[in-house]
Amino acid sequence: MNAVTDQVLRNIFEKLQTMFPFPGYCDRSMLEEITVIVRELRKYLPDFDHRRLLDIGSGPMDKTAMFKLLGFQCCAADDLTDPWHQRNDNADKIKEFAAVTGIEFCHQTAADYAIPFEPESFDVVCALGVIEHLHESPRGLLNTMGRFVRRDGLLVIAMPNSVNLRKRLSVLLGRTNYPSIDAFYYSSGQWRGHVREYTLSEAAFICQAAGFEILTQRTFEHLACKKLRTPLREFYLMLTSIVPTLGSGLLVICRKPASWKPQGEDLEAFRAAISRAVPEAVA
Repeated sequence: MNAVTDQVLRNIFEKLQTMFPFPGYCDRSMLEEITVIVRELRKYLPDFDHRRLLDIGSGPMDKTAMFKLLGFQCCAADDLTDPWHQRNDNADKIKEFAAVTGIEFCHQTAADYAIPFEPESFDVVCALGVIEHLHESPRGLLNTMGRFVRRDGLLVIAMPNSVNLRKRLSVLLGRTNYPSIDAFYYSSGQWRGHVREYTLSEAAFICQAAGFEILTQRTFEHLACKKLRTPLREFYLMLTSIVPTLGSGLLVICRKPASWKPQGEDLEAFRAAISRAVPEAVA
C-alpha cells in the first residue's frame, strides 16, 4: 500500500471497528496513535506491502490488525492474562479475531514466554503500551525485540508519557500521577497495570543502552480527542504543540545496527546508578 493518507487510515480504522469482537474498544484515540506511528514509519519504510511485523505484548491485536490491513504480514505474541482477557470467553474471541484477520498469533503462558518465530525474520518489531507494565528491567524485552528484527530493521516503542500535562497538574494539586489506588488495592495476583512510566529522555536512554540507533523520539497527543471537550480540547492541543513534552504519548523508533548484540547485566553500572541511595559505609 503505497499511499497511506489520513483518509486511507480512517477507512481502514472503520473497517477494523466492524470486525473487532469488542464494540467500542477501538476508539478515536487509537486511530490518533496509529496515525502518528504510521507517519513516522513511512519515513524509514516507504513500502509496507509484504513487510513482516512482529507485535510483542499485542493484547487483543487491535493495533496489530491495523498494520495487517495496511499491508504488513503480521505475527503477534501475548499471554492474554489481563483481567478482562480472562472474563467469559474473551481470550477465545481474541484468538478467533487473529485467525479471521490472518495474524499468526503465539499464545504465551506465564511459564513460557518463548516466541516461536525465526530470529531476524522481521522488518519491524513493535512493543506498543508494553514496557510500562514490566516489573523488571526493560533490557530483557529490548533484547528479545533485537533478536527478532533483521539487521537494519526497525523497532517501534510507544508508551504513556509520565510527565504529560494532566499528570503534572494532578501532582501540582496534590493528587497522584500513579494508577488509581482502588484498582491497585483490589487487584488479584500480580499487578497488570502500569508499573513504571517513562519520560521521553528515559525512553530514548533505554533504547540507546540496549544498543539501538534512535531514528525518531517524540511525544504525541492522542487522548485529548476523547477526554476533553471543545474549547478545552483545543486549548490543550495548543499547549502540547507549544510544549511537546506535555503530550500524552511517547514514540521511539530505532534501527538495529549490523554490530548489535544482546545486552547482558552490568553490575558496575547498576552499582553506580544506585550509589546515591546507598550509605557510604556500605561496600
